[in-house]
Amino acid sequence: MPYFERKPFVSALRTATKAVPEQDTLPISQIARGILNAENSTTQQLDGPFHCRKPCRPGETGTILLSFAAPAGADVVDLQFEPGDMISRDGNVLPTDKMSIQPSAVRIPPGQAVDVAVSLTIHDLAEPGQYQGRVYTKGSENTAIVVTFEVVAD
Repeated sequence: MPYFERKPFVSALRTATKAVPEQDTLPISQIARGILNAENSTTQQLDGPFHCRKPCRPGETGTILLSFAAPAGADVVDLQFEPGDMISRDGNVLPTDKMSIQPSAVRIPPGQAVDVAVSLTIHDLAEPGQYQGRVYTKGSENTAIVVTFEVVAD
């Protein structure tokens, strides 16, 4: 016959473990510089982020097509585009030289629109994740455009 040992009642409630916040991998100097630049800049940020519709694999190129328009009756709008680094939450970087913007400068007459292609070539050793960065415009309007590309495993 099996032997059973009688034990006192123990509450079934377990204490929940506390969530540990994600560690920030960016150096504090880079974060502070970004905040100061944003506060001192006349740059406006457009609604976004703008996402590449298809996930990219290492070695592939993803493209986001942006359309810029000048209102009828307004002045001509001149814009020059400058890419920024793409950074994942894990701190992985896809450098600026992997991004191309075509055309790199536009002149938009009143009442007209121009399409601009933002392409990012994913290098062969890129880690999977969602990479976010900015495309800066200078000229008639100073604007920061947030773009996002998702990299998936090969």
